[in-house]
Amino acid sequence: MADTTRHRFLRGDSGHNSHSGHAVMDSGRLRVETLGPLRACVGEREVVLGPPKQRAVFAVLALRADSIVSRDDLIDCVWGESAPATAAGSLHTYVSGLRRALAGPGGQLTSSGPGYVLHLDREQLDVGVVEALTARARTSRTRRDQAAAVTALDEALACWRPGSALGGLPGPFAADHRTWASELRFRLMLERAELLLELDQPSDVADQLRGVVRDNPYHERLRAVLMRALHRSGQTAVALAHYHDLRKLLADDLGIDPSADSQALYSEILADNADPRTALAGPAALAAVAGPVRPAQLPRGVGCFVGRVPAVRQLLDAARTASDGDESEATCPQIAMVVGVGGVGKTALAVHCAHLLAAAYPDGQLYLNLRGFDPRHPASSPTDALHHLLSSVHAGTIPADQQERVALWRSIVRDRKLLIVLDNAESADQVEDLLPGGGPSFTVVTSRNRLSGLAVRYSARRVTVTPFSAEESLELLSHSIGGARVGAEPSAARRLADLCDHLPLALRIASEQVTAGPRSRIADLVADLEDVRRRLDALEIPDDELSSMRGVLSWSYARLDAAAAHGFRMLGLFPGVGIRMEVAAELLDVPPSAAAAVLRSLAAQHLVAADGGGYRMHDLTRLYAEEVSRTGEAAESCRQALERVVRWYVRTLAQGLVSGGAELPFALASEALCEPLPVEERKDLVGWCAREWDNIAPLVRRAQRIGCHEQAWQLAYLLFDYFHAAGRAGEWVDVLRIGLRSAELTENRHAQAVLLDHLSVAHSRLGQQGAALQQLRRGLGLAEALGDDVLRAGLLGSLAATLRATEDHAAALRHAREALVLARRIGSAHQEARSRGVLCDLHVELGEFEESLRHAQAGLAAARRCRNPRLEADLLVSLAVSEHGLGHPERAVRYFRLALSLCASSGDHYHEALALFGLAVVHRRRSARQRAHALATRALLRLKELDAEEAADVTDFLRALDADPRPAAPPVASESVASESVRRVG
Repeated sequence: MADTTRHRFLRGDSGHNSHSGHAVMDSGRLRVETLGPLRACVGEREVVLGPPKQRAVFAVLALRADSIVSRDDLIDCVWGESAPATAAGSLHTYVSGLRRALAGPGGQLTSSGPGYVLHLDREQLDVGVVEALTARARTSRTRRDQAAAVTALDEALACWRPGSALGGLPGPFAADHRTWASELRFRLMLERAELLLELDQPSDVADQLRGVVRDNPYHERLRAVLMRALHRSGQTAVALAHYHDLRKLLADDLGIDPSADSQALYSEILADNADPRTALAGPAALAAVAGPVRPAQLPRGVGCFVGRVPAVRQLLDAARTASDGDESEATCPQIAMVVGVGGVGKTALAVHCAHLLAAAYPDGQLYLNLRGFDPRHPASSPTDALHHLLSSVHAGTIPADQQERVALWRSIVRDRKLLIVLDNAESADQVEDLLPGGGPSFTVVTSRNRLSGLAVRYSARRVTVTPFSAEESLELLSHSIGGARVGAEPSAARRLADLCDHLPLALRIASEQVTAGPRSRIADLVADLEDVRRRLDALEIPDDELSSMRGVLSWSYARLDAAAAHGFRMLGLFPGVGIRMEVAAELLDVPPSAAAAVLRSLAAQHLVAADGGGYRMHDLTRLYAEEVSRTGEAAESCRQALERVVRWYVRTLAQGLVSGGAELPFALASEALCEPLPVEERKDLVGWCAREWDNIAPLVRRAQRIGCHEQAWQLAYLLFDYFHAAGRAGEWVDVLRIGLRSAELTENRHAQAVLLDHLSVAHSRLGQQGAALQQLRRGLGLAEALGDDVLRAGLLGSLAATLRATEDHAAALRHAREALVLARRIGSAHQEARSRGVLCDLHVELGEFEESLRHAQAGLAAARRCRNPRLEADLLVSLAVSEHGLGHPERAVRYFRLALSLCASSGDHYHEALALFGLAVVHRRRSARQRAHALATRALLRLKELDAEEAADVTDFLRALDADPRPAAPPVASESVASESVRRVG
């Protein structure tokens, strides 16, 4: 057997010469060998790939080169379905090790979205070389150049090295590759034998195949080639003996007879009425078992199939790839998996695409509901499912033994082009025996399970079905309810789609409720669904379990093991929309690694979905989880779980303040299952709160409701920097009232005073200065009773700022000076910065710019000492205003720009708006009206987002600018930046 190609490949020249049509590989390029023990080489030097599991990761990436391999798939491939909780961390370590190993050879291993990509040309991989040589052999055979075809196959077979493929590597992927490589080598050997028969070399074939038959005794095509070779080489008796041996073996072990082709060949040899030099014909159809009726079992599709353009394209592309694959891929089952949460429309998609594909599968279409998640029937066993499939193809007598059924099914399907839809599968194990062993058939499997086993073992293509887009939901409602009715209530229709989580089943149930129920308007159903306690009740059709969102979710829940079911119930307690790993760990009272395993298990059933760095439950799923948590968990354990979560949020928020130099008015709980997130600076805290707000806001309310009053007021307190920077003053007032109520219930007067101070700032943001003064006076009374000078200093500074807003300058100056004296006496840089900021604003409004500049400079130094970016931004704006008032516009512009830079990094939109407005005023004074207009417009947009009262001042400024295009007069004190914008400092 020639081995020139193998030698070229091993020394880095695996391509062929220009005459053969293949480019020569550069000797400095990486080449990978997988048809034996794994090796990666550059020239004669072998790359050290590390320990076995790291090598296994490399093998997966190499054999799927230039394709994104997700982290989950890599874990499945290397560890299998029983992956440990530490697998994700180990995977990261292995990828880092491979990057170091490949840095020299130039193999490019990159991260891409959810996974990794190894950039490798197919000619750098021995499997790729074999594929190219196999294609060349078949082209030569088509051209009737059998000698060239044999040469190409000899070179392909020479790529196999001693030892099993990927020998010694762990994991299901390596095991499956070993099986695949062995089967591929067998197929190539068989093709070579057939070619040698065509070249009239029967003795060579007989000598080669005797040992191969011993290892593959049931393979009828192999036996046929050997029988022909023996007969042509004059060993007819031996050829007939092989047939009798085959017939006995099949009868004794499988209970079946040889195929029609084998029987025909036996008769041909007996009669000797065929030319012994005739080449072996290809396998014929199994006419002996084919029935006269072509199966066409696809159910009727949904009345109106909406959207799903990308998913339909993926499924049709998978079928097209299967149909176009060459014969070397024919023994790999061609499979597509349609997966997603219950009610998302998996069956509708699969059936719709199956109808589109039906004409391309002339031998028929089979459909089988495996009842994996059916409340009325147990899941179908593989034995029963095989009976149905065999009956559908008119198999005649069906064996009782399971393995015999599998063998018969695969034998029948091997040469037929069938479209097989296996709907509602519970697991990969339920499906595996139903898959064709090879051939041109195409199988579609639907499931709520991710079916990772099929992806790993058979490279099945996964099509994940997600909820509809808003447009698709409205299209479905228009089809179901009527376009005119949806057009008459567009807002209600959009809200209905949101409340149904954009799930097709929920939308169809809702449509039926509107068209056939007592509700005459979409808005009436929306009103029912807004009540979260009744939403699942409203989304069901009476006496129809299959038309009930609660029922659909309950079937998925019933299939969970005990640990996953407990995890699902506990996650239902969390009121937020996103589930962080730390939140899951605190809820379950387990280490993060164990929580990650539970989340992965739930994600495999599509009860949670990966979302960035965490997970997310759809609203309807969360409602059901909360519902089952009330019946499956003790009330006290639920309260304790939520308390742990609230404490974790408190610790994370507090860490951002403490690392920024602030002192907390409370002691943190010492016990902690999960470490708080590393929020290193206060500016990072603002951004984190913005990202987590949809979790934090409902958590504050839930904390008070379950009696975690200490944590409720602490959360409200810790959100000051976020609200001050982000606005949302109305929500701020609501949160502070919740926290204040909890502080009152615990009779914590210190907490009450602190929250009253914050509440005054929120009221001032809304322009409610009277309410702010009321809160401050109440807070001062508490602070004086406690004898707490830190509290008094803060409250006096806030009182001065509020009085300034009411233009009571004399009282404001008195209280601000008192606050400054207290702050300096107690050594509080934070309170000094606050009080000097107020004094600076007061002196600006009084036209005393030298004094305002002095306070601004000293206040800025204090703000930087306490590392508070919010106060620093405020003092920078104050400095700019003071410099502008003194007639120094260049200095003013510099300070405004410094403030903008600081706000951009800290997320402080409030002071950003003030700095933009200040710049607009300066540019107006310079007669740069267009620039002033643009800056003021940006400031107005920010202030409107924040719901801040300063928006009115900017609006007036823009109106004046539009109404009077003449050059502006030189600035005077009454027209300073400060008089343009009444600022509020917290």
